[in-house]
Amino acid sequence: MNRLEQWFLERTIRKQVRSGGHAARITALYQMINTACEQEFTEDNIPTLNDSLVVWFLDSLKKV
Repeated sequence: MNRLEQWFLERTIRKQVRSGGHAARITALYQMINTACEQEFTEDNIPTLNDSLVVWFLDSLKKV
């Protein structure tokens, strides 16, 4: 991801979590990530992909 793409993504995410109703918007962001992963990765099955997504999410918490 180049700097422009990262800036745009960060700006979009900040905008989505800024004000009321953010739970639904954050859920929608996770759904977009899940859909993109289903389309891009060639995991054996959905549970394997979901496990990978959980591991990556937990890894992201360690870096904060």
